[in-house]
Amino acid sequence: MTKGLERILAITFGQGGNDTNHLGVGWSGDEPGLRWMVGQASELWLEHPGRGHDLILEIDANVLVAPPHIEAQRLVVGVRSHGIAQIAARRPGTLGFHIPAALIETPGPVRLLFVHPDFRRPIDLGANADDRELSFSVSALRLSRVLPRQIHARSPPGVAMPPVPPDMLLRFESLGENCEFGLVQRRAGFEPLGLLRFSFIELVHLVIGLRRGFEGLGDPGTIEVEVDGPDEEYIVRDTTYGMTYHTWQYQSQLPIETVRHQQAMRLGFLKRKLMEDVAAAEKIFVVKRITPLMPEEVLPLYAVLNDLGANWLLWVVLADQAHPAGTAEVLLPGLIRGYVDRFAPNENASDFSYSAWQSMCEAAWRMAGI
Repeated sequence: MTKGLERILAITFGQGGNDTNHLGVGWSGDEPGLRWMVGQASELWLEHPGRGHDLILEIDANVLVAPPHIEAQRLVVGVRSHGIAQIAARRPGTLGFHIPAALIETPGPVRLLFVHPDFRRPIDLGANADDRELSFSVSALRLSRVLPRQIHARSPPGVAMPPVPPDMLLRFESLGENCEFGLVQRRAGFEPLGLLRFSFIELVHLVIGLRRGFEGLGDPGTIEVEVDGPDEEYIVRDTTYGMTYHTWQYQSQLPIETVRHQQAMRLGFLKRKLMEDVAAAEKIFVVKRITPLMPEEVLPLYAVLNDLGANWLLWVVLADQAHPAGTAEVLLPGLIRGYVDRFAPNENASDFSYSAWQSMCEAAWRMAGI
């Protein structure tokens, strides 16, 4: 199977881990499954990963927050004294960072520096008697090379571009938030089967699900079915990954246990289909959120998709002056950012900008060549 990333390093932290030879200053002692970043800054030392490739750095981390005293913690990430990211983290999950190849051209060890100026002592927050200056706890780190792939350029001036296939929008698959992109496909006359086409799932749980092959999804004991609204529609919530979706089935039509059985069968089939589609790498996967996604949130999704196959991810954001609606750009091999003029509101997912979605998907399809 062809992949889009090549894993070159995996570090586990804490007792039983393999982190010891990589640690510099700014770390706690080992604890079961993790180490804390302590004080103002922490450093890691890596062997040189080789030249000529951009890298994706992933960190599985938790963050010390205690509202209202501390709502988030800032983190600045540096590679060989060059800053590559400055973020604010509010909850646990995987953080992803892009390391350009130019930063690791010269030989020798690579120093990663993590600056975390908002550290706090749990004892001062009334949490417990811990007087260490804590910021982030880290359980795992992964480093991967971005592998090259063909990116299709626009045709030269005067040369006609190949026609768009009539079924172009069937080559895309939604990775969940609301029904917007699924309804775009419906407007075009298509009704593809997809696990997340009309489902909501938190991005952190989506990444975990893909890593695990959505193991456990569809088990009857994990399916909650509720009756909602004046029309008494059945709504399904999966307790393993927090996925929620409408069934368009109603209490007046079917008993609840029949719905639970049907949905267990449906989820089992659709999770297998999604993982087969990811392995085949013949679709462009679409991620969007009305609340803007940050690169550190999108890159772990890009990484897991490309660890499973040479996949393309279309990250959809709002247009701005530099990026008109309906356009797209390649950020990394396998990662495209596309632009629409507006998103449909959650309360009315059918109020979408069809022409912008259509034009953006066409641009992404031409770049990916799928």
